[in-house]
Amino acid sequence: MTSCAITGANGYLGNAIAEALQSAGCTTTALVRRPETVDGEAHRFELGKAVSTEIFLDVDVLIHCAWGFSPDAGEDYFKVNVEGTRKLFAAAKDAGVDRIIFISSMSAHPGCRSNYGRAKLECEEAALATGGAVIRPGLVWGGTGSGLHGAIEAATRRLPVVPVLAGNLHGLHMCHVEDLAKYICDLAGRDEVSAALHIAADKLPWSMRDLASQMAEGMGKRRLFLPVPWQLVWFGLRSLEALGLRLSFRSDSVLGLVRSGALPDPETYCDGFRPYEASELSAA
Repeated sequence: MTSCAITGANGYLGNAIAEALQSAGCTTTALVRRPETVDGEAHRFELGKAVSTEIFLDVDVLIHCAWGFSPDAGEDYFKVNVEGTRKLFAAAKDAGVDRIIFISSMSAHPGCRSNYGRAKLECEEAALATGGAVIRPGLVWGGTGSGLHGAIEAATRRLPVVPVLAGNLHGLHMCHVEDLAKYICDLAGRDEVSAALHIAADKLPWSMRDLASQMAEGMGKRRLFLPVPWQLVWFGLRSLEALGLRLSFRSDSVLGLVRSGALPDPETYCDGFRPYEASELSAA
């Protein structure tokens, strides 16, 4: 029986992965800030802090989902996330964990402009250096909803006129949370995990406007869509952040969507990821 430790196991994606692993007969250990809030085996873990090898007792696979979004810029952001990830991988290796899977992002690519993408890219290098696998999911959707997809859905549900980012942006490749959890579950169950990059998303790219339009149709709502230059949105969010406001959608997230480097060839994407279908969104 495979034993997996999952950082961020109480989050949107981490919880889905844990459920898929348990359904497949694997045992899971949650590595989270507040283990008392988790049902089942759990250990205290905070990214960026010292990591004890004891949390990896009898663990075969480490799946690293956790990420620190505060502070969201500057040296501390990279210290928490990049140095924290390196500490985590080193402790896992010292404890004898032979398989590491790192959950990255499509925002991570050569030439990326966001702090998030650059930090994820450095963590990818650390994972590959340990012989671990790197998963770059597309825009994750399905289930309870979260992240950018959740933000677009919320705006489309509430607003009669929906602002959508416009300009030199990447197409959005979609990744259903259940497909992603199953893919990671299958990868974790292998006898060995090779150092490789896995692009986990459907091959079809969506513009933000087309995605929001599909959502509105799935909700049974009529909406107007207002293109807004991404630079204007970035400046507005950055100004609010400078005033100390904590926002669900950050200026750095906007930079993560800006086309500033070559994305992977769609032919290299993994199989098994369903096309986007907004019909599962409720009309309420």
